[in-house]
Amino acid sequence: MSSMKKLLTITLLISLCFIQKNLIAQAQEFNPPKQNPKSKNNFKFDTDRLVFGGNFGASFGDITLVELAPTAGYLITDNYLVGVTAKYIYFEDRTFAPVFTYKTNIYGGGFFNQYVIMDMFVLHAEYELLNLDSQIRQKRINLSSVFVGGGYRSSLGGASFFNILLLYNLNDGIESPYPNPLLRVGFGIGLN
Repeated sequence: MSSMKKLLTITLLISLCFIQKNLIAQAQEFNPPKQNPKSKNNFKFDTDRLVFGGNFGASFGDITLVELAPTAGYLITDNYLVGVTAKYIYFEDRTFAPVFTYKTNIYGGGFFNQYVIMDMFVLHAEYELLNLDSQIRQKRINLSSVFVGGGYRSSLGGASFFNILLLYNLNDGIESPYPNPLLRVGFGIGLN
């Protein structure tokens, strides 16, 4: 039995050595070396990097559409703009009048990313959520869209610009108020 006690004691001591080694390694991971305070990346909000603008549009005829979409954005870098948008669209379809006319007020908003390439081309990605009357479901619904595309940007000086975008709705469906692809004209006015 004494040989059994010796084997158990040796096994216990070896186990304790491995446990101690692992605890020391874990303690070192939880206590990383202190960083130099000068090397910290302190983000400072700069109002000169704010950009306000929007998109607007209208078409009249059998289908009437009036769109107002103010935007607010922030230039993360000189080429990368992120922002939010609010949206109101009045939509009326008189294609089958006087038998049937469809009218709805559409509300919503979303967020977008734009990246400028070579000072005049822009890549655009956007998520949008709209609330509208559904002709199919006969009730108000929330409809999400994901737009990707690009276009041309003309600088107006500083952080101000005018752009024309050609966007493709990845969630296009029968209830979407947009044609695919979508041509959008917009602007942004920088505060600097």
